[in-house]
Amino acid sequence: MSAAAPTKDAITALLSAKEELSLRVVPGARVERTAIENGTLKIWLRTAPEDGKANKAVLAILVKLLGISVSQLEITHGQTARDKRVRVLV
Repeated sequence: MSAAAPTKDAITALLSAKEELSLRVVPGARVERTAIENGTLKIWLRTAPEDGKANKAVLAILVKLLGISVSQLEITHGQTARDKRVRVLV
């Protein structure tokens, strides 16, 4: 059973005062999906966490979900961790 991806409004409601979004990334998943759990956007990726590929995949998913360009996103914390913070430059 697959749930619908979170809406743009639901995701933007999670933004902090610094316009940052908390993420939990699960690389190497069987199925790519997104959900909101405990006030955090959780992203499951098929991509392996090597050479920044997972970070690029995370940004690509956020671009689709938020309808913005990749230049409006910046990973501020957690470049090599599963827990990340992404600044959304609007």
